[in-house]
Amino acid sequence: MNVGTSSDTRCDAGHPSTVERAMDPRVARTHDAVMQAAADLLLEGGPSALTVDGVVARSGVAKSTVYRHWATRDDLVAAVLMACAPKLEPVAADLPFAEALRQLVETFMAILRDEHWNRILPSLLLLKNEAGPLAELDEEVQEQQHGIVDDVLRRGVDEGVLPSSVLDEVDLAVALLSGPLLAAGLSGVVPLDDALADRVIAQFLAGQQATAPA
Repeated sequence: MNVGTSSDTRCDAGHPSTVERAMDPRVARTHDAVMQAAADLLLEGGPSALTVDGVVARSGVAKSTVYRHWATRDDLVAAVLMACAPKLEPVAADLPFAEALRQLVETFMAILRDEHWNRILPSLLLLKNEAGPLAELDEEVQEQQHGIVDDVLRRGVDEGVLPSSVLDEVDLAVALLSGPLLAAGLSGVVPLDDALADRVIAQFLAGQQATAPA
């Protein structure tokens, strides 16, 4: 989710990060076993299935060890969601606005086509309003999206295609671009194809022009 935007939507909960690779190998293996078990439970049964007791039973790791790495169940859920969430990369700086916007929309569609992300997305939507580390995770994802979309929209403003007012409502722009794609991806009624991308882009541009300040 690498030209322009890219994403790795594979759930990498069992693949150690740079920090984890610096751990003692035995500790890292235990950490990875817990993360993979937690990811499997979340993908199989949603948020309610991811319990510390369930992780202990699935991974074979002692409960005391689980709590040594993650102080609460919410901390573990947040870590798994972050490991599974796709990462957007900035669009290549040399792309003009039209190509950058198209690539952004196609990246959103690629995310929604991924079976792992498609299965974990409902869990993220259910958990997004919870307090603590889960809310912080949602804020982190939104901030990342905001910055990347803001960069693309600024190209449209600089080229005179978009009104400068669009930069005051970047989160709204994210919703207008991703909302129809999200509905199509979750419902499965409308295919995530080039025709949908064309329609979403055309409606977004038309809407920006129609609502531009006089």
